Amino acid sequence: MIVRGACPEVWNKALVFRRVFSPPWLLLAAVVWLLAPATADAQDRIVALSPEKGPTGGGTVVSIAIEGGVVLGPLRVEFGGRPADVLRRTGLSTLEAVTPPGVPGPAPVQVVNELWGTATSPAVFTYLPPPPRLVRLDPPAVPVGTEGLELSIEGEHFAATSSLRIGEAPVPVTVVSPQRIKARIPAPLLARAQTLEVRVSDAALGGGTSNGLSLAVTNPAPEVTAVEAPPLLAGGPATAFTIRGRGFRPESLVHVAGTAVATRFQTGEELTAVIPPALLAQAGDAPVTVVTPGPGGGTSNAMSLSIRARFPGRFLAFTSNRRGGRNHIYLLDREAGRLDPLEEANSANGNDGYPSISADGRFIVFQSDRHRGQADVFLFDRETRTLDPLPELNHPTAFDGFPHLSADGRFIVFESDRLNGRPKIFLFDTQTRVRSELGQANEATADDGLAAISN
Repeated sequence: MIVRGACPEVWNKALVFRRVFSPPWLLLAAVVWLLAPATADAQDRIVALSPEKGPTGGGTVVSIAIEGGVVLGPLRVEFGGRPADVLRRTGLSTLEAVTPPGVPGPAPVQVVNELWGTATSPAVFTYLPPPPRLVRLDPPAVPVGTEGLELSIEGEHFAATSSLRIGEAPVPVTVVSPQRIKARIPAPLLARAQTLEVRVSDAALGGGTSNGLSLAVTNPAPEVTAVEAPPLLAGGPATAFTIRGRGFRPESLVHVAGTAVATRFQTGEELTAVIPPALLAQAGDAPVTVVTPGPGGGTSNAMSLSIRARFPGRFLAFTSNRRGGRNHIYLLDREAGRLDPLEEANSANGNDGYPSISADGRFIVFQSDRHRGQADVFLFDRETRTLDPLPELNHPTAFDGFPHLSADGRFIVFESDRLNGRPKIFLFDTQTRVRSELGQANEATADDGLAAISN
């Protein structure tokens, strides 16, 4: 029992205990406080705030630890001079307080004992500005390859310290107002079609990063104006052709009958492609389109490639002496009903004969005595209208003749007497330019010749 007259200071503490600390769990704290000196040599201080930062709108629950005495009596916590909205004791020397609204920057924090009129030495809580928020881009999309683009960004909470990132690249900005910034976008960022994320950050006082908005760099829509291809025959080999139009990009793909084929970008107005044998299996019209991926892009209008059915035995090569009595070779296109005199192949001063033709009618191999009356083998390309004298095949002094061409136009089999004056069979590869004697076919004591070869 404490006698009122014995010690006024202890009596005053007892009254405070009765009014404020009646819950049983604070009994130990009360005893410690009652026995504590009435005055302290050092001011109580805040030793920890957690967290030490929060938004200017308030509402942050802050844990406060105090050193220098037991937290007793009616208390008030102030953030920058403004009282906390909610205060709760969590221990003998710890409190929780909810921050009131504040202004960006540091705010001194004090715990004030309203009974004794004392306060702790201040700690610092930092009010963080609200992060930037993006609302709209102007423009939201630009064509690929755009140069000198000025992008306007509307939103809120922009400041002089705001920074901008387009994708992964930092871009300088001009802050027009807290609701608008603008930036000139470097051309390399707009050199290919893509979707770029736009974000604004403010590192000052830990202001944070905004939401993202998308800037679309768009491909143009492709348009086909012409398709140029050699005659296409059902069952024919892979064939290259050209597509002309507008809005082509390096990533554009040519589609034939809905199937993507090997494509090479030439310019924005020209592509080349190869139609594979599988798409030439049947006669008919095959639609050709150009597909460019997004953003933007799309599928062009369609134009047709005509694949014709094969005309059996269409090409006929033969020898005629109708011009001045000399033998020359001719080609008849039975489907077109047209005779080709092959003027680039025939010699005005020699005899040309014994033709053999590839299945597609492009290549003709024949024998000619235009070089001092000696028989040699020549190859004519009807598509390019060029004559190949085959120097790797022909012998300078021997007879080389009676050639036969494989159906694909690659191999020439011919007869030559270059080995001891006896006719023997040789093979020439027009792609590798290699000549070889067919030893398995030839017999040393016999005449071997007048050969033919399959495809």
